[in-house]
Amino acid sequence: MNDYDRIAAVIRHLDDHHREQPDLARLAGVVGLTQYHFHRLFRSWAGITPKDFLQCLTLAHVRSLLRDGDSVLDASIEAGLSGPGRLHDLCVSLEAASPGEIKARGEGLRICYGFAASPFGECLIAETSRGICHLAFVDDGPERSVARLAAQ
Repeated sequence: MNDYDRIAAVIRHLDDHHREQPDLARLAGVVGLTQYHFHRLFRSWAGITPKDFLQCLTLAHVRSLLRDGDSVLDASIEAGLSGPGRLHDLCVSLEAASPGEIKARGEGLRICYGFAASPFGECLIAETSRGICHLAFVDDGPERSVARLAAQ
């Protein structure tokens, strides 16, 4: 198995099992590597650590649960987290918004945004008082980018 196949297998495994919050040892075992070697390999291919990747998958799952009407407690348990406190920390650190604010779709949350040039093209950056909550490239015009931000 080459490195590309290893990383693809782990990403598929994470996609299927993110609710179980697999640890580094389990993920390394999926592809038959030591934890140290796997961690370095994953980071070099994905650009982030396996834990960071898992947190992004968990947050995406939680966002859909909250938007579908699940309570914060139910969403945290369904996502494989130990409770609402861990969910709160995850949401605030990655989205700069609390689970309640995400559930309310940002109602009452002050979000400032602007456009900036980057080496990869124009991007839209939005922030709350806690930090950056949105970063996206402007592919189809500023108006549509702002409309997508508002919809989220």
